[in-house]
Amino acid sequence: MATPVLEPVAVVGIGCRFPGAADPAAYWSLLRAGRHAIGDVPPSRWDAAALYDADPQRPGRTLCRSGGFLPAVDGVDWRALRLSPREAKAIDPQHRLLLEVAWEALEDAGLPLEAVAGSRTGVFVGATWNDYARMQSRDRDRLDGYAAAGTPMAFAANRISYTFDLRGPSVALDATCSASLVALHQACQSLWSGDCTLALAGGVNLILAPDSAIIMSKAGVLSAQGRCRALDADGDGFVRGEGAGLVALKLRSQLTASDRVYAYVRGVAINHNGRGPWIMAPRAEAQTAAIRDALARAAVDPADIDYVELHGTGFPQGDATETAALGAVLGGATRSRPCAVGSVKTNLGNLEPAAGIASVIKVCLALHHGELPPTLHLERVNPAIDLAGLGLAAQTELTPWPQRERPRLAAVTTTSFSGVNAHAVLAGAEPSADLPVSRGPWPLPLSARDPRALRSHVAAMLDVLRGLDRDDLAALRDVCFTAAVLRSHHTHRVAVVGDSAPALADALERWLADASSAPASDPQCAAYVAGQTIDWRAVVPAGRCVSLPTYPWQRERMWLEWLTEPPLLDAESEISEKIDSPATTTADPITPDLAAGTLLATLRDVPPGLRRARLQRHVEQALRAALELPDDLAIAPHARLFDLGVSSLTALALRTRFQRELACELSPTLLFDHPSLDGLAERLLAAAFPAAVTDAPVDARAREVAALTEVEAEAELARRLEHLRRYLP
Repeated sequence: MATPVLEPVAVVGIGCRFPGAADPAAYWSLLRAGRHAIGDVPPSRWDAAALYDADPQRPGRTLCRSGGFLPAVDGVDWRALRLSPREAKAIDPQHRLLLEVAWEALEDAGLPLEAVAGSRTGVFVGATWNDYARMQSRDRDRLDGYAAAGTPMAFAANRISYTFDLRGPSVALDATCSASLVALHQACQSLWSGDCTLALAGGVNLILAPDSAIIMSKAGVLSAQGRCRALDADGDGFVRGEGAGLVALKLRSQLTASDRVYAYVRGVAINHNGRGPWIMAPRAEAQTAAIRDALARAAVDPADIDYVELHGTGFPQGDATETAALGAVLGGATRSRPCAVGSVKTNLGNLEPAAGIASVIKVCLALHHGELPPTLHLERVNPAIDLAGLGLAAQTELTPWPQRERPRLAAVTTTSFSGVNAHAVLAGAEPSADLPVSRGPWPLPLSARDPRALRSHVAAMLDVLRGLDRDDLAALRDVCFTAAVLRSHHTHRVAVVGDSAPALADALERWLADASSAPASDPQCAAYVAGQTIDWRAVVPAGRCVSLPTYPWQRERMWLEWLTEPPLLDAESEISEKIDSPATTTADPITPDLAAGTLLATLRDVPPGLRRARLQRHVEQALRAALELPDDLAIAPHARLFDLGVSSLTALALRTRFQRELACELSPTLLFDHPSLDGLAERLLAAAFPAAVTDAPVDARAREVAALTEVEAEAELARRLEHLRRYLP
């Protein structure tokens, strides 16, 4: 029975955070330069010297002294992601990292957040380790309900779907080192079946505690050299790495004229080794079957594959088995030249559940740029591997992609110590037809959810504009089109107009020096900065999506400080401040969590016309304490509390508190039925004083005075007395 040929799946966006590379551009730069990002275990994770032992079987010790680590994993921009500090601290840093990378992948794909909200977008994430949950479990008395939505693996995908309102399938899965390539397989299947119209696929791995390092050391898989030496005779295992990556996917038939395609997924297949000598032992025949299945689904001749990204962990047996499986399929007599092979693990280490997506993104970038980056640390090929006899050749230098009359073709293969094999066939994108270019001036609108983030975004865009050729109007058109049409427009804004990259850069520099210098004379820019919605498609000529700086995260340390071994800030941390305690105003006598009935007794002493204002202030302070919100975050009386990060856990806790303080029965759905400060205060007042007039008429100034704290009231009284003294004899 013939295998049906499936529609190619386009990779239209990339978001990633890898060791030594904060984004796809930095990742490609690292790969091209042939650099590795392996370093010592940061002291913020654990004392590597204290836990090291050359004997990997010594109890409680590990060979792991180095790896590919990310900086500042204890930070998150909770304001931009609409999280409360209380909830952000409970969320696994892996999940928080994925939220950022998902946003970046959507931006890179030219998909504004509001455009995908409510869509049938699927999320497929590979993950394995759960260090944050294990660290919390060391003190069971401190476990609370926030961990229920903060640490389970399912939320690695589900948190993304919730945050961005994505309504397609949402699945987190574990296949150890093959997990993220299996996630890609599931995403493609979902697109082919019609379960989703857009998909995010990838994986994540963070090493927050030494537990998993000890486990992997005992399993005998870690390199004593602290290097991944794929295909090398001196390979002795792998060094571990961290990272996260997601690709945005859509069917080729769904592409628009503005889409930029990195590569196409032509076919993908997964299987398991079945029963062999041992569950962790590789099996060539199973790997061969996965390779054949993927090629058949892609309708690609094995002899046409130009490059294969190996799993390549540096185990002599594993590398020999993998290359033998590849050679059996790809190294036939019809091949005109050897198939190049390499492994990104020599750059980053083994990212375990994120290893597959690191390989996929490497191949997508290589296809897009038309170059093959080098594999490192290969000095002498493993004598058990006959590369020439298998029709393979190690890619050890940066070279142009071989010229072909057909599209470039590549593959990614992974195996796992749990026995799962995966193989994907990728193809380069066809050249795009040129679009007409008209001379400007064109507007360049930029925005963020925070004023500090906006300044950071402007500074990053300055670098882009300064790097453009003054005469390349097509590139400038694409930059303006992407920023105006293919990005979300947030609350804090700036817009400038210019007919060249230097002119736009000069205008942005003036704005950085003086924000009032923005060209208010341009009516559309002025309206945009004032908060109006502008149809930029009618203003900016149609262009193509290009990679621009993604959202400028303003991270703050968000960590459960009671953990016995909390990571400290790394030296290269981007975190600007630390929140140690909830923001409260201790001068207000109603702010603390009061004993049963105490609030009710206090309110009885307040004149009936002023009770509502006093109660509303108490509700606000209780909310700030529950969510650990800082004082600089204003809460409007009519604002939806759930937009501030209120969850069902917060709602239950506040309802229980108010019920105790007011000595009355309140509905379990209290905050859901009254999701604003003024509405909640009104309901609480009615519950506490059911027979009284809940809010007698009172002028606005009286309400304002009633809401003052004692210190504020004393200051106001002193000000008024001083005013009266001026008119007394």
